[in-house]
Amino acid sequence: MTQQLDLFADLQPAPMAPQAKAPATFAAKPSRSTTPPSPAPRPAKKQPSTPAHPRTISVRPASDPHAQAMQIGEAVAGAWHRQHGGNHTHVPIGIVAALGLIGQKDPNGPDLATQILSLNDTNLIGMYREIWSTHWIQRPDLIDRARILHEWLNDTDVDKNRISAVRAVTEAALKNGLLTLTGYTDPYLRSMTDVLSPVMMLLRSRGAQQGLGEFHTPASVAETMAGLIGFNALDTLMADTETGRPQPGQHIHDPAGGSGGLLRAAAQNLRERSLDPADFQWSMCDIDEIAAACAAVNAIIWGLGPRVTVACADTLANPRAIEDAAVHARAVIEHRNSVLGQAKLVAAVGMAQRLLDQAPEYAA
Repeated sequence: MTQQLDLFADLQPAPMAPQAKAPATFAAKPSRSTTPPSPAPRPAKKQPSTPAHPRTISVRPASDPHAQAMQIGEAVAGAWHRQHGGNHTHVPIGIVAALGLIGQKDPNGPDLATQILSLNDTNLIGMYREIWSTHWIQRPDLIDRARILHEWLNDTDVDKNRISAVRAVTEAALKNGLLTLTGYTDPYLRSMTDVLSPVMMLLRSRGAQQGLGEFHTPASVAETMAGLIGFNALDTLMADTETGRPQPGQHIHDPAGGSGGLLRAAAQNLRERSLDPADFQWSMCDIDEIAAACAAVNAIIWGLGPRVTVACADTLANPRAIEDAAVHARAVIEHRNSVLGQAKLVAAVGMAQRLLDQAPEYAA
């Protein structure tokens, strides 16, 4: 089988600048350039190669992305509970989050969703580990904030019951069109809706939502707010008095951000004004650890750029939550730099040793 799995994000320090686009309708099929690329699992065993096969799971965009996101949430929640996944809802949310970070490498190749579903248990878990670890290299600050969604993968052995639930959730998300919402190279298309919000909401009991004080803003409402009131509800982004337009470098902040729905709507509003969200500064805070983790992943999916800070705290109890989160993020980035520096040193030493070992051959 020709592998179409390749990590969606590149490994450069700064993310690719998003293209400004006018609002797109989903009635038409996207061009080849907007169709997904993807993840590369780290297989423990080499899979037997098979000839390329036609697509079996549609990758055409949804006519109503918000409705489809809700459909995915219902399918994922149903699959998890049918497999008796229990209260560890961070696991299925993390699966959907990881899948949202990938796309298809070759739009003309075998269908990515079908390939993922054909992976054996070892390679499926290996793929999820690879997605998170590779994105940690690029955005350690955001992936560290999302730790609750992927730390279960640190277990050496994932038990069979959990693997069955993971596979069921993977199938539910992909067969209900997750990649038609998140699998594009164009960040405008990736930002049409917030998939993680309904997944998180539907996996939690009503009692859990009330206990956390969670009231998720529907995506359509967030878009209306961002469009009509020019971000003033966020009390941060102020239009320039001369041009009447937001100016690059300004700060957009949501003190009770959930999974980031208002920031998504604000980013889309900027793109519709031919502005690049990566030129702005973004921050948000939420008291719920899973919601903040989802917001961190969404910041990558939606292409908000390099200046994003996500805090998990009660802003009423800690007014400096964003500043504290920024300090922590810098420490995580420094740790990443140290790890990569050590890895490069080890690689250089290994190469030098190989050259020394080969020296007698050259002398002869």
